[in-house]
Amino acid sequence: MTGLPGGTLNHLNPILNVNDLETSIAFYRENLGFELLHTFGDPPSFAIIRRDTHEIYLCHQGQGQPGTWLGLFVTDSTALHAHLVANGAKLLDPPDNTGEYRLEDPDGHILRIFPS
Repeated sequence: MTGLPGGTLNHLNPILNVNDLETSIAFYRENLGFELLHTFGDPPSFAIIRRDTHEIYLCHQGQGQPGTWLGLFVTDSTALHAHLVANGAKLLDPPDNTGEYRLEDPDGHILRIFPS
């Protein structure tokens, strides 16, 4: 489709409000395999993390709202679930018959994991 306002949408990056930037960065790195791309501020108050081609912005007590939900579609939700259990992550429910489950991050954001 052509003629859309703004042209092509190239990226959509959620901004999550966090209470402790370092704790949140560690959570996403250790549990979900994100890498830290950059932090901003002194002391840092904003970070960009990425996994594959997808980025999440983490903002210390600023942008974003507590309790945001994100859908993450992964190719092996069963292996990810086992990894999360081994790391002591806060899982809110077991995988259902489709392999979907929910995970809570340190700031109460809900990550809904879907098999893809």
